[in-house]
Amino acid sequence: MQFDRIWQWRFVALGVTALALSTSIQACGDAGGPLVDGDAAWDRPPFEPPGGDGEPLDDSGGYDSGGSATGGGPGGTTGGGYSSDGYGDGDGDGDGDGDGDGDYMCLSDMNGACDLHPSACEPAPLPTPETDTDTETDTDTDTDTDTETDTGGWDTDPAPCCEDPNCGCDTGQCQNLPCQADAYCDCQCPSDPDCGPGTCSDLPAPPLPPVISNDPAAQAAIECPDAKDPVVLYMSNDDSNSQASPVLARRTIHEGYVVDPFRVRVHEFLNYYDLSYETVTDAPARVGMQMRRINQEIGEFALLLYAQGRHRPKEDRRPMNLVFSLDTSGSMSGEPIELLKESMRATASALREGDIVSIVEWSTVQAVLMDSYPVSGPDDPMLLNIVNNVEAGGGTDLHAGLVTAYELANANFSDERINRVVLISDGGANTGTTDIDLIAAEAEDSDGEGIYMVGVGVGESSGYRDDLMDEVTDAGKGAYVFIDSAAEAHRMFDERFVQIMDVAARDVQMEVTLPWYFAIKEFHGEEYSADPAEVEPQHLAPNDTMSYHQIIQVCDPALPGKKHTIKARATFEDPISREQMSDELKMPLGELVTTGAEQLYKADVIVAYAQSLIVIGDLVQQGEQDQAKAVADAMVSWLGDAMDALNDPEIAEIRGIMEDYAAILG
Repeated sequence: MQFDRIWQWRFVALGVTALALSTSIQACGDAGGPLVDGDAAWDRPPFEPPGGDGEPLDDSGGYDSGGSATGGGPGGTTGGGYSSDGYGDGDGDGDGDGDGDGDYMCLSDMNGACDLHPSACEPAPLPTPETDTDTETDTDTDTDTDTETDTGGWDTDPAPCCEDPNCGCDTGQCQNLPCQADAYCDCQCPSDPDCGPGTCSDLPAPPLPPVISNDPAAQAAIECPDAKDPVVLYMSNDDSNSQASPVLARRTIHEGYVVDPFRVRVHEFLNYYDLSYETVTDAPARVGMQMRRINQEIGEFALLLYAQGRHRPKEDRRPMNLVFSLDTSGSMSGEPIELLKESMRATASALREGDIVSIVEWSTVQAVLMDSYPVSGPDDPMLLNIVNNVEAGGGTDLHAGLVTAYELANANFSDERINRVVLISDGGANTGTTDIDLIAAEAEDSDGEGIYMVGVGVGESSGYRDDLMDEVTDAGKGAYVFIDSAAEAHRMFDERFVQIMDVAARDVQMEVTLPWYFAIKEFHGEEYSADPAEVEPQHLAPNDTMSYHQIIQVCDPALPGKKHTIKARATFEDPISREQMSDELKMPLGELVTTGAEQLYKADVIVAYAQSLIVIGDLVQQGEQDQAKAVADAMVSWLGDAMDALNDPEIAEIRGIMEDYAAILG
């Protein structure tokens, strides 16, 4: 761990200097008295959280190793030091955003799989049925192109590399060639042709946000910074109401398998479960926050920030221009195609007279089944007839299916409507142009024109391409959901139709200002930074909430004062006028830690549930089956206490899932 890189926090020998002590006493005197109230009324989860060792938005390379629950975590938690992505991008989602320049074994050309991408050293696919090769371009602060191989398993080992002419080999290992055209900009080489103008600027990078290591020795050696500047951070969930991860985890458990920790995205759990706070009617979005102290000895707090979207009944929503892009390839046969149909039927039940619907089905070729059709109202007979007759068969050309869908969407585009492309697929792109960057670019370009994307995943969990669907919908700034049953289809596209399809506020970005002595310990969103330019805003739906859950800690438990304040501010655009707007809330700590915190308690439970899935999966991966079972059993008991305290049916559902999981592990 590189403690010297942690912004302004110095780790020294045990003990606190007299100067620091006098500063603490003075701070208490100026702050309306020390903060003595505000302890959480609930217990911490019965396991050590994963991760806690990642630096936010710092992609320093290395292969995509994933990490473990005890030293970086395969996803879901951000802290100081290493993370799940080599040094990590700070999101803790376990997706492996390292720059792909690690050393891999050299393999011979595997059935023409080498040199698919000019000027890039790429990995070869593993010879397994679920193998695929992706090439992705980071959207964070670096300029490299990443190559990663999805083995259909845990993704913990370096990916084998083929004998690509753009790769160099040395003693059985291959690597990107330095200072040459290999699609990787090496700023140590001024002549590297991959470095564009300004790529390697001499301007200093913004300081890393403050983070704290979980290491006990580091905890004992913390000394407060000399500067008393407030800590200002910018945050994003980097997903517009995406909710696939918890449903995919639930389906995996119901199929009798262990949840892959790399598929657990904690912020999607917070999106999926209901954290509604208030009914907002007078603004596109309203900001709020809740906070409790969870460890008095070291001064650790749970902080929940949120932006609540405007309340909008179904009957008040704007008319829609919907284009359904339906995967009807052979891999969709059986349950996937039936779930596709059920999702379409649920959507049909929520439509209104005048909504425009187009449908393109795609396998090896594309066919437009419905073009610019104004429905007569809910359950339009012509629409349902087309849906009921959809059949699966053929290859998969996902890229062409999206291109056709966006052409239809643009043909019917109207500023008076919500314009959406709805992609329903198992994510299996295996013919045509399947490069994820090209698919994402289609969505990104269309977002600029006001056309948003909803991604709907269907299929069995074991063969489902979660990574591809997540990438495409993330770029499209629309919701990503996974449908595992007919009931889930109606939950998403009937009960939550407005949340999934509509927009209350565009380009929402959360800003939080903390007293100088606070630092981030865990962040359970996907991006945060001291530089707002590094955090991608996302869209907020009506009747929905963006929740930003984090664990923060003070450098000295005596410092927090009742009158010290935390400020939350959200900036956003009105979706119709594109007017720049904002909302903010500033609260003294003494008031913040004593006001209602029911949603914070529920958020703590949801985060712990997601983290427990990461820990359990990691333990199973390491062969520690008994420990994994012990964590699941302890979680069942802990969730039972939360269920009794909150009297919440969703917590009861989570407890039931964990009971099933414990039985599987036993």
